Amino acid sequence: MKKLALIALTLCALLPGAACGQDKAAADAAAQQNARGAALVKEGKFEEAAVELQKAAEASPKSAVIQSNLAYAYDRQGRIDEAVATYRKALELDPANTSARNNLANLYSKQGLYDDAARELEDVVQRDPANATAKANLESVLKNKTISQEKKEQASSAVQTADSKPQDPQAAYNAARVYARLGDADQAFAWLNKALDLGYDQFDYLSLDPSLVSLKKDPRFLKLLEERRPAR
Repeated sequence: MKKLALIALTLCALLPGAACGQDKAAADAAAQQNARGAALVKEGKFEEAAVELQKAAEASPKSAVIQSNLAYAYDRQGRIDEAVATYRKALELDPANTSARNNLANLYSKQGLYDDAARELEDVVQRDPANATAKANLESVLKNKTISQEKKEQASSAVQTADSKPQDPQAAYNAARVYARLGDADQAFAWLNKALDLGYDQFDYLSLDPSLVSLKKDPRFLKLLEERRPAR
């Protein structure tokens, strides 16, 4: 069962009054830099966008909108920790910013932090009960959490069985199959090698086993077949 994707991230627009109370020249500069940054994001130039939005944030440090746009640019570059921190700052400035909170929940979900994601989305729904996006995302997060828990239970059961039979190559092989199906290649290869070390003798089946299909594109799989193939 595949993990459900959240609805796409939303880029905040520049809101009137974002630089209220600041020097007009600095406010105008921040607005222009934010606008340039937003335009660069739409063009897919995320690194350049982040530079402009960083300047905007320095000129207008109390603008939740600019912080949210900067977080979005960080996220699109794969700078997840910085994106999370910047979304949090945006929400400190404006707790009612539903776009920032939804996007933060999206990042938490991608990291497997489903409880944190659900907390953020529940906050949005409480503030805005008619927010269909937040409701759909919350449903997806809760389903993903259930799937994640089921995967952990499957892996735990396989490992417990293998640990209870430390000399049984089939038990180790079964653990490798479970991890491969769950998409954890590192653990799958670790248990596969252990099974071979213990004397697993159905070597030709490795290439045919449908449970190992996720490993076949990994260079380690071909290397394992070459290095561990029994001499004939």
